[in-house]
Amino acid sequence: MTHQRMLRTTGMLAIIAALALPAVASDVLPDSDLIMRATADELARSMQLQMEDLEKPYFIQYAVEDSITYQISAAYGALIRSERDRSRTFYGQARVGSFELDNTNFSGGGGFFGGRSAGGSARASLPLDDDYSAIRQAIWRATDRNYKSAVETLTKKRSYMKDKNIEDRPNDFTKAPVVEQIEDGTKLEFDKGGWQENIKKLSARFKKYQQIQDSKVQLYVGAGNTYIVNSEGTRLRTGDTGVLLVITAETQADDGMKISDSRSYVGDTTKDLPPLEEIIEDIDQMVENLGKLMQAPILDEYSGPVLFDGLAAGQMFRKMLAEGIVGEAEPVGTQRHAFTGAKSLQKKLKKRILPKSMLVYDDPSMKKHGDELLFGHYRYDDEGVQATKVDIVVAGKLEDMAMSRVPTKKLSGSNGHGRRPPGGSNTQAAIGCLFIEDQNGVTDEKLKQALIEAAEDQDLEYGIRIASIRSAGLTSSRSDLLAMFMRMQSGGGDNLGDPVYAYKVYVDDGREELIRGCEFGPLTVSKLKKIIAAGESPMVYNYIGLGFTGATPPSSIITPAVLFEELDLSKIEQEHEKLPILDAPVAR
Repeated sequence: MTHQRMLRTTGMLAIIAALALPAVASDVLPDSDLIMRATADELARSMQLQMEDLEKPYFIQYAVEDSITYQISAAYGALIRSERDRSRTFYGQARVGSFELDNTNFSGGGGFFGGRSAGGSARASLPLDDDYSAIRQAIWRATDRNYKSAVETLTKKRSYMKDKNIEDRPNDFTKAPVVEQIEDGTKLEFDKGGWQENIKKLSARFKKYQQIQDSKVQLYVGAGNTYIVNSEGTRLRTGDTGVLLVITAETQADDGMKISDSRSYVGDTTKDLPPLEEIIEDIDQMVENLGKLMQAPILDEYSGPVLFDGLAAGQMFRKMLAEGIVGEAEPVGTQRHAFTGAKSLQKKLKKRILPKSMLVYDDPSMKKHGDELLFGHYRYDDEGVQATKVDIVVAGKLEDMAMSRVPTKKLSGSNGHGRRPPGGSNTQAAIGCLFIEDQNGVTDEKLKQALIEAAEDQDLEYGIRIASIRSAGLTSSRSDLLAMFMRMQSGGGDNLGDPVYAYKVYVDDGREELIRGCEFGPLTVSKLKKIIAAGESPMVYNYIGLGFTGATPPSSIITPAVLFEELDLSKIEQEHEKLPILDAPVAR
């Protein structure tokens, strides 16, 4: 089983954690064909929808996510949340018009169908009981609203296009192969009481460390069956289970600067998680690292070679590459604007964006890299299309993109990358498991030496190595989210997050000195061509984007370390809070 859909459910639960739904007695999801029959039967009837002399739908898709999810969290040895969510969520999509022109991809339509959607969607909660008539009743009501909104939007879109000179507009939708695949339903095996005690024990470890001001341990466990039917004949059921354990800790340097770090662990079941003793050792190491960071000097200003290794390489490529290699159609009615950051890559198809020795491909069918599970793994996307490998960058040139069923001006046809983000109703193109490789990759030792030589060539005393940067996702700490929000407020939304663990690497002897308190200068994707070396040992970065940064489906980036010829870093100009007046209770 994969855990992609469970992670989407837990992501949504994190957004609406305050809304607890009623629990039911059993943790066994229904393993019958009733949901499939009810959705397929109502879909066949819905294809006859017609308002006055307007069109009938030319395409309808129904999806149902039937899931159980637990969220348990604790701080300093005490439970702060223990919730169970049992949900059955319906997603309906009705397209009116034709593949060439329908009610979607229109920014001036309003309602459910405005904006950059892949297709207007209706969303509703279905009855948890396996009642055939009750399920069809809920689907019927949602579809009726969906269809009425769709025909209204199509009318507005046609009227708008009649008054405008619109050229070179892609079709609104493409056909896809019919899929008939019914997999076994999934079951959730979870010792809630035992894991409540485990989470309390892990969180209690922070009582040892008086310098830690805030910490939390969170466990997400879930199982789900997903059903997809559409008017083309697709009938699909898949089952997933998944576990995500997140540990965050925050502290404060003497000058008031907030400092944080996190650890995350993923598996299909809780049996895949490391032993508690190993996780406790990780907590101890994380606190030790934070202690060193508290004492680290602040970087004032730097311009020169920068090496991204560890998690930082994946975090950098997510922001500078992954967000721009997904096919998105520009909605009709969009006003003129300039593409910035990774989004500008859409205009660079068939052009070189990376060194010639580098290649990039996305393969969601890969469940593991070595022994590590990949967040982005799935077998079928949310449009019922089988996930396929797509070669995105070949010999440094952007050759293709991750595509949903919505074509762009230059690309058409899904390659199984149409996905629904946490809390979202519409599918959109998104990466799954993104692999980045360099055919000339070198060892870590040679890569560090290349950094030193590049710094020496620019007459610098040191180069910079970055091991992790701030990001806003499900595994982020509170201070990480706040820092990213402040960056967006100041107009730096397209830039990388601030470095967390960064080091001066001195030219004379290769020694490293930890630094803090710096941020990147403005970055453009043209900098990607200025990568002068890369490693040969890839590392996995798993990510789920949430909240104000834009929700994104679970994804994985597998990349080696990379060395940029020149980037700018400078001191963060920010006022910090004063240190607490009294010692924390656990410090007394």
